[in-house]
Amino acid sequence: MANGRPVISHAVIKCFNFAKMLEHYTNVLGFQVSDIGRIRGSDICFLTLDPEAEHHQLALMSGREGAPGAGALDHVCFRLDTYKALQARHKMLGELGVSGLNTITHGSWLSVYSLDPEGTRIEFRWDLPWYCGQPMAGPVDLTLSENEIKEMTIEQNRENPRFQPIEEWRAKAVAKLPVA
Repeated sequence: MANGRPVISHAVIKCFNFAKMLEHYTNVLGFQVSDIGRIRGSDICFLTLDPEAEHHQLALMSGREGAPGAGALDHVCFRLDTYKALQARHKMLGELGVSGLNTITHGSWLSVYSLDPEGTRIEFRWDLPWYCGQPMAGPVDLTLSENEIKEMTIEQNRENPRFQPIEEWRAKAVAKLPVA
């Protein structure tokens, strides 16, 4: 817990085809299996992109029912440290022919979205140093340099009264929290 407040730990995706999903998340998206087994009649695996920080950021579980794409989970998001890492992830997913590949600027971050084999959206994001009021979404060209992306973001938000450095927004947001 950060400052006594809960933080997201992991998400669990119920799967129609457990083996196909496990293959996608490990071989295509690069997750490492922390543990795998069965519980209460279902297969389950625990996956991480950073075993030094988290045992699992995602778990896959067999036994999903209903129509593909229907369900409560819209997407799972993973943060990347650098713009180059986001560009590399986009390139890799494109070369692998992953479906639903899309790049979006949210003003405060850039995202690469794709679909897993059962229709769950996966987002990889890289944070920009600004806060732009949300929701905000538009196309972005990840062939641009990091400096070009930053210049474009400033230009796009020149008239946006909510555009500000992320540190300023965070300080204001923290000040609004009730005292613990």
